[in-house]
Amino acid sequence: MWDTKRQVIWLATGITLGTFVIYNEAFDDTGRFDRTYFIYLEMMLLAIISVMFFFYSRNRG
Repeated sequence: MWDTKRQVIWLATGITLGTFVIYNEAFDDTGRFDRTYFIYLEMMLLAIISVMFFFYSRNRG
């Protein structure tokens, strides 16, 4: 259903924008960057994108 070019564009855009938002959220109240929280959120983002990619790219024949 999806062609390869569209898949690559959506994956790259989702990961890039998601990482940008997650990076901004990974600062605590004192302004310090929390690397552990960033890695946790990044893993959640990649898991969500992977599941959505699986469901949207499988054949429905």
